[in-house]
Amino acid sequence: MKKSLIILSLFAVCLGIFSCGNSGAKNETLPDASEAISVDQVLATPDELVGDTIVIEGVCSHLCRHGGRKAFVAGSADSVMLRCEAFPLMGEPFPKSTIHHPIRVTGILREQRIDEAAVAEMERENNERLERIAQERGEESAELASRAASGCDTERAAQGQKDLTTFNERMADYRARIAERNEREGRPYLSFYYLDAISYETLAE
Repeated sequence: MKKSLIILSLFAVCLGIFSCGNSGAKNETLPDASEAISVDQVLATPDELVGDTIVIEGVCSHLCRHGGRKAFVAGSADSVMLRCEAFPLMGEPFPKSTIHHPIRVTGILREQRIDEAAVAEMERENNERLERIAQERGEESAELASRAASGCDTERAAQGQKDLTTFNERMADYRARIAERNEREGRPYLSFYYLDAISYETLAE
């Protein structure tokens, strides 16, 4: 009887050890939070990732000319790209050496919303800019400025405005798309996503 109890006790201990070992093995197969994902994967379900710290990999297709504060990481198409903001979390600009090279960026995914109030504010600021130009350089210069290309080509492409150039064209497009989304989803704003960059590294090609 005693021998049987000892055998059962040993069996229970072995079973417990085996179970713990299996539990550890399962944990090792879970996705690593630092595992890099593509731009396409991020933009496929961005609402699920907003506020999360993620790691992306892709080619830096463009770097803003204002001190490298924005790097655009390309996806599978010209219109599929994610803007990475170097400030304030990273605290330093992206260097020129990253352009057209694969990079890995760690950061927090953020959502930028553009609604009617945001469009009206952009229009107010643009009108003030044109008024200053008219006062300083004359009405003809202000007229030319109103027809000039608005914003960065790459950012326009990222926002689905690749074929729009002037400020007025872009604002009209925002309003049309806001109205369409509001009717379709009940959300009276557009959502654009970007990465609040924490760190980056240039990858081997």
